[in-house]
This record gives sequence, C-alpha cells and structure tokens, in this order.
Amino acid sequence: MADSQNPQPLPQRWAIILLASVVAGALVLMMAGALPGLSAAGATALAMHQLMA
Repeated sequence: MADSQNPQPLPQRWAIILLASVVAGALVLMMAGALPGLSAAGATALAMHQLMA
C-alpha cells in the first residue's frame, strides 16, 4: 500500500486512458453537446481499458 507521504505515481496506462477520454469527450462536446460528450468520454475510457488490459 502506498504511503500517504509518498503516493504511488499514476501508471502510464491510466494516463493514456485519461488523455484519450478527455480528447474524445472534448471533440464530441464541441460537435454535439454535453450529454453526448460525457458519453463519449466514458465509452472511450471503457474501451481503452479493455484494449490495454
């Protein structure tokens, strides 16, 4: 378990998933609105997690 003084760094896989989700959500947000943007971000996170796991 990680120390509260020295937290464990975020693994690179999760950083890539987060970045891809934010980019996909932002693109869809600009084109279609808030709800589709949130849906795209969530779907991207799930898909990237499945592909990279």
